Amino acid sequence: MKFNIKYINLAAQHKSIYGKIKNEINDVFKNSEFILRKNVFKFEKEISRILKVKYCVSVNSGTDALLFALSQLNLKKKDEIITPSHTYVASVSAIDHVGATPVFVDIADDFNIDPYLIEKKITKKTKAIMVVHLNGRSCHMKPIIKIANKYKLKIIEDAAQGFGAKYNGKFVGNFGYAAAFSLHPMKNLSVPGDGGFLTTNNKNVYKKVLLLRDHGRIKNGTKEIRKCYGFNSRLDNLHASIALIKLKYFFGWMKKRRRIAKFYNKELASLSKFIDTPKLEKNNKLYEDTFNSYVIRSKKRNSLKKYLLKNKIEVFSHIDKGVHLEKNLYFKKIKLPKTEQVEKEILSLPIYPELSKKQQLTICNAIKSFYKK
Repeated sequence: MKFNIKYINLAAQHKSIYGKIKNEINDVFKNSEFILRKNVFKFEKEISRILKVKYCVSVNSGTDALLFALSQLNLKKKDEIITPSHTYVASVSAIDHVGATPVFVDIADDFNIDPYLIEKKITKKTKAIMVVHLNGRSCHMKPIIKIANKYKLKIIEDAAQGFGAKYNGKFVGNFGYAAAFSLHPMKNLSVPGDGGFLTTNNKNVYKKVLLLRDHGRIKNGTKEIRKCYGFNSRLDNLHASIALIKLKYFFGWMKKRRRIAKFYNKELASLSKFIDTPKLEKNNKLYEDTFNSYVIRSKKRNSLKKYLLKNKIEVFSHIDKGVHLEKNLYFKKIKLPKTEQVEKEILSLPIYPELSKKQQLTICNAIKSFYKK
């Protein structure tokens, strides 16, 4: 189906910075600099500077960033990692790939892990808490850090959707042992393909992940030394070049996303009996969201979704099935009431910097029309 309003319009973003991207691409090809070249290292330094974190290692996906972060926990088989089920499957698959067991905790009203349900899930086998900063909103980190310190647990941050989000004035990516970010095209900082990066303030983690991403090798002068078995998980120089350009515009784009979220909330306020919109806390500096997704809740989600699609407005019901309900992946029967209810009701509306005010109003009017039927 051809949509009048797309869920995300990457072509419009590309058009707005086409000249600068074209020049960078030409330079990369002219100099034949494709793998682990200057723009990769420049990107890593820029991420470290922006997030105020000591180290950044770019990799080929947010999934690999998660896998490498978890690999540094020295886990034994059947060690447990606490995490939400309401997340993309990559979060949990990374836990499985390192031989650990996911222990699921229900979510709070912000769709993130409920900190006040974590402690009762801790056992002698628990080694870490993996938080997921969903939709561009940081988890409530203060009580989570307190619990982690109490039980001597590591915190891993799945910040795939969280780049640029803040909690209590600090960027996500600074709260744990290591953090994983994605540069997938659906993320608010993206490249035209797969990409990701890991951040950490731990020098040993940094050094080990540098090895893992490039087949375990390190250069010593003109010689290559193999330190360990590794992977082919490098962010290519072309993508790093494009990400560097987008970083210059990123925080301006985030301001536009917040303005759109504010407009949506205002326009949809009259439908508060029928839908829940994201909470925009006034005079609350605890959270600074980036709205990687703008997610509403509706008891009539499926009908509303069908109506909007019919009216050529592209929307998604992202994560409408928690990993704990995936019968081919998870075999225990557990109940996560909030997760299961939310996943029947959530709907993501278009939100991106290039979305015009006319388009925003069209979306809101369509939702209003649905509820007038």
